[in-house]
Amino acid sequence: MKEQDIQRSILDFLKWKKIFCWKNNTAGIYKKATGHYIPSGAVGSADIFAISKGTFYAIEVKTTTGKQSEKQKEFQENVEKAGGIYILAKSIEDLGMVFE
Repeated sequence: MKEQDIQRSILDFLKWKKIFCWKNNTAGIYKKATGHYIPSGAVGSADIFAISKGTFYAIEVKTTTGKQSEKQKEFQENVEKAGGIYILAKSIEDLGMVFE
């Protein structure tokens, strides 16, 4: 299963549960003339954000073979230090009982 398919299933599930959520679009801008890439948003930020009952959730989606980058691990640390919940999801089942 592709990462985008997993993301879609997670977003569909959260919306079905009536949880406020959105896909975090992190695609930056590539300046062809200069060859520079300008990142959009926080480097390493999660794929999906959600807020439920006053709690912030950051959901990083990976395939079964995917691994977090160092920047994604730093982002996870920052979310958890701030009191949010970070979920590394390789399938919808990884959401566990968090949103039940």
